[in-house]
Amino acid sequence: MLKKHLTWSALLLLPAALFADPVTSWVFDPVTPVAQEVRDTFQIMLGLTLPFLLLPQVLLVYAIWKFNAKRGHKPATFHDNVKLEIVWTVIPALVLVAISIPAFSTLKKIEVPPKSDLVVEVIGHQFFWEYRLPRYDVGFANEPLVVPADKIVTLNLTSVDVIHAWWVPSFGVKQDANPGRITHAWFKAPAGKYKGQCAELCGPLHGEMYIDVIVVSDDEFGQWLEKKMNAAAAPADSLHSEMLEPEAEMEAAHG
Repeated sequence: MLKKHLTWSALLLLPAALFADPVTSWVFDPVTPVAQEVRDTFQIMLGLTLPFLLLPQVLLVYAIWKFNAKRGHKPATFHDNVKLEIVWTVIPALVLVAISIPAFSTLKKIEVPPKSDLVVEVIGHQFFWEYRLPRYDVGFANEPLVVPADKIVTLNLTSVDVIHAWWVPSFGVKQDANPGRITHAWFKAPAGKYKGQCAELCGPLHGEMYIDVIVVSDDEFGQWLEKKMNAAAAPADSLHSEMLEPEAEMEAAHG
């Protein structure tokens, strides 16, 4: 019965999976220099450590087959092998040293951004993101972050309540936003739309705390920025009247 329910559930979820946005990540679609660096480092580490995962399994299977009691083999009687112990201690140590070189280089590139073209303040709230562009005196919340393509964008992150984490997989960026502290991240992305999500369990609506980043050309970014600045500079009375217009229209319609 359980198997039948699981089969039907999988069939019902299949259309949603087919029409859903493709999953992107730094493993398959690295779009920033940081994401590319992280993937290269990951591949180096995987190549260096994979033999330590596979070799013991191969030796174990060989030992089970070769020294099976049914085949008449007797167990070994020696207790130690100093040379072998030195070898299997020195080789992993050398591998760790080899891994540390690209790992520290990658960490330095993540922690130390190049000269910024745009600084964005990212403030985590339960359960939305607020963005501020201090150079242009523009702020907005619960909207996609719009940035120019192929520019260095530096993020200064903090939170007003609990710990959040700003995570866009394709950027290779995952940085905590902590109350009372400012953390930093950066990216340089080509034009496109990218999705992410809060990566720190922050409350009951954590699963709906999405991140949308729209990377556009310089001209499109200038137009978007102009609209935001005009909206910020609009007199409070005009905004108030715009808010009242729907109510006035409803009153007129109902006499």
